[in-house]
Amino acid sequence: MVFSSIIFLGIFFPLFLICYFLIKNRKYRNIIIVIFSLFFYSWGEPVWVFGMIILVFVDYLLALSCHRINSKTVKSIFIIFTVVSNLAMLFVFKYYNFFIDNINSILDTNIPQFNLQMPIGISFFTFQALTYVVDVYRKEVEPQKNYLNVLLYISMFPQLIAGPIVRYSDVAKQIENRKETMDGFNAGMFRFSVGLCKKVIFANYAGMVSSALLNSEHLKSISTAGAWIGMIMFLCQLYFDFSGYSDMAIGLGKILGFTYKENFNYPYIANSITDLWRRWHISLGQFFRDYVYIPLGGNRKHQIFNVVVVWLLTGLWHGASWNYVMWGGYFVIFLLIERVLKKINIDITKAPLINNLIVLIIIIFGWSIFYFEDFNNLKIFLKAMVGIGGDIAMQQRESTPVYQFFYVIIAMLIGCTPLPKKIAMIIFPEGKTRTSIVKGICANAFFILCYTFLLMQSYNPFLYFRF
Repeated sequence: MVFSSIIFLGIFFPLFLICYFLIKNRKYRNIIIVIFSLFFYSWGEPVWVFGMIILVFVDYLLALSCHRINSKTVKSIFIIFTVVSNLAMLFVFKYYNFFIDNINSILDTNIPQFNLQMPIGISFFTFQALTYVVDVYRKEVEPQKNYLNVLLYISMFPQLIAGPIVRYSDVAKQIENRKETMDGFNAGMFRFSVGLCKKVIFANYAGMVSSALLNSEHLKSISTAGAWIGMIMFLCQLYFDFSGYSDMAIGLGKILGFTYKENFNYPYIANSITDLWRRWHISLGQFFRDYVYIPLGGNRKHQIFNVVVVWLLTGLWHGASWNYVMWGGYFVIFLLIERVLKKINIDITKAPLINNLIVLIIIIFGWSIFYFEDFNNLKIFLKAMVGIGGDIAMQQRESTPVYQFFYVIIAMLIGCTPLPKKIAMIIFPEGKTRTSIVKGICANAFFILCYTFLLMQSYNPFLYFRF
C-alpha cells in the first residue's frame, strides 16, 4: 500500500484518523498507530511483517543490554552483533543474488541463488533500527524500556517504506509526550496534499513522458533532443516522486503531533555537487555521514578513501546492480575534484548561474547511469546525448507526449525551484489564524483533485519501492 493509492486515500487513511482521534489516551493512540502501521505494511508484505517485528524485538533487547552492561568488551560484542544481524538481513534479501551471480560469472561456478522477494522498505527500517541501537551504545539517547514504543518508532507507517530515515533522538520525547492541535492538523493535511500533488500530477506525468521517450524498444532511434528531454523528465519524476512522498510523510507526522526533519531542499538549484548532496535525500546523507564517514575517520584521516567507501555504499544502497556502483563512483569523481579546488582556494560558487547549469548537466549524465541497468542501453543513450549516430531534432513519436503535457512540464520545472514556496508564504503568512483555515480548505481541494486524477489514471508507479 502506498499513500497515492485509492485504498489508502479512500479507506485506510480516513478509518485511521477516526480511530486515532476518537481515543484521547496517549498509550492507546500509540497502540492504534502500531496496529494500523503493521496492517499497512502487511498489505504488501503479509509474511515479512513478522520478520520486521522480530528484528525490532532483537534490537530492542540489544539496546537495553548495551545500556545495562558496563563491560566495554561485552558492549562491543553486542554492538557488532547488532550491526552484523541487521546488515545480514539486508544482504540476504537485497544483495545475495547479486554477489552470487557475479561469483558464478567470474569463477564459472554454479552456486544456487535464493528465490526470495525483497521486503518493501527494508533499506529504510533496517537503517532506523541500526541508528537506534548505535545511538544507545554511544550514550546519545536513553534506551526505550517499552518494546511497543520501539516498534512504533520503527514501524510507523508515515515513514516506514520510503523514509525519511528518522533518528530516535528526534522523536523520542514525542512518542509519549506530544500534542495534536487543529493548526497542526491543517498544516499537516496541507503538506500531505502538496506532496500528493507532487506525486500524482507531476511525478506521474513526468514518468509518462520519460517512459515514452526512453523506451528500450525505440532507444536505438532516439534523437539527441528526445534523449535530453526524456532524461530531464526522469529527473523530475524521481524528484517529485520521492520528495512528494517525503512531504506526505512529514505531513502525516505533523497530523499526529510528530516533527520529522526535512528530506529535500530543492536539489536541482545546487551550485556544486557537494551542495547537491546536502539537499537531496538529506536523511540518507546524514546516516552515511554519522555512521560510516565519521567512524572511518571523516576529514581527519584517509579522507579520499572514506569518500569513496561512502559513495560506493550509497550507490549499492539504491540497488544490487553495477550501474548503481558506477553511479556512486561517478559522483565520487566530482566530489573529490571540488575538494581539490577548495584546497587550492578556487571558489566554484562565485558564478552561481554558470555553476547551476554545469551541476545540472553533471546530474543529468549521472542519473542516466542510474536509469540504465543494461550497459549496452546506457552506451546507446549516451551516444544519443552527445549527438553521435542519430537525429538531433525530435521525431514525431517523441514530440507527441511532450506537446501533450507541455503545460504540466513547464509547471513541474518551476516546481523544482523555491518560487512556489515563496508565493505560498505570501499567501499563507505564518502566525495568522486565517492561514490555518485557508490551508485546511486548500488541503481538501488538493486532496479531491488528486483523488480524481487517480481515478482516471492507470499509470501510478512508485520508484522507491525497489530501494
